[in-house]
Amino acid sequence: MRKSVIAIVVASISTLYAGSASAAGPSAALLVGNGFKDGFNVGIGARGGVTLPMNVYVGGTLVYHLGKSQSTPFGDASVKVLYLGAEGGYEVNAGPLIVRPFLGLGYASASVSIPNPFGGGSISSSTGKLALWPGAVALFPVGKAFVGADLRYIIIPDSDNGQGDSLAAFSAFVTGGMNF
Repeated sequence: MRKSVIAIVVASISTLYAGSASAAGPSAALLVGNGFKDGFNVGIGARGGVTLPMNVYVGGTLVYHLGKSQSTPFGDASVKVLYLGAEGGYEVNAGPLIVRPFLGLGYASASVSIPNPFGGGSISSSTGKLALWPGAVALFPVGKAFVGADLRYIIIPDSDNGQGDSLAAFSAFVTGGMNF
């Protein structure tokens, strides 16, 4: 009898988790995290999209990395990165979590500002390029809300940070949002 009661409780909890992990429909979320390369560093962003009944996610994202400033004898030099574009992925229910591998494709702008050694002010340059970001997000639903972690690798082909290094970086974010 006791084993039957335990089995019913475990089955009920499993059913609740499986039901709560469904995220079909529209959603919106905020991202706060860090890119692990100069020019990326602290980043903030937003994501919105819709999960179709067949667990396919279609949406978009906008992320702004505050970059890095470095003091020089002539003033501060800085690098910043902004990217936005479409994302597509597939959601997998993993117990109480939703795991979504995704691929983003869009536009990235990298801005570099260096002090002018021949006078006041600074010399600035900004370039826009195609960007892609493969990644994965793990979400934990809490009613209509969710919290989670987002890991991605942003790649901006044919770009550099002004020092000959490519503009590509691993980024990790915490995320939170709502399903509507």
